[in-house]
Amino acid sequence: MGFFSWQCKGCDESIKAPYGLTEGTQWKNEVVMLMPNGTCISGDYDGYGSIHQPELTVEIEYGSPGEFWHSRCYSNANGPAYTSPSDSALDQGFFDGDPLADIRS
Repeated sequence: MGFFSWQCKGCDESIKAPYGLTEGTQWKNEVVMLMPNGTCISGDYDGYGSIHQPELTVEIEYGSPGEFWHSRCYSNANGPAYTSPSDSALDQGFFDGDPLADIRS
């Protein structure tokens, strides 16, 4: 499977893969994932369904019930508890702009 991602519950922008990010946008790759059972995982998102921590890699399947936040947004919201799954990101966490623009015009 190719790139996939989710919308951040805080800012409604996608959790980004690390490729092509600038120094000022690196924070969009840092993620917190909350699960309905209370599990909380944070790290860097690779764009292909894995969150990487220094000692651990967690693989997430497409369609996961996870609630995803950019780490910065999660911190700014004072670390809220799980509420509902995040929406899938139309830009797949990689592309800029509207990926459906060419199809619509």
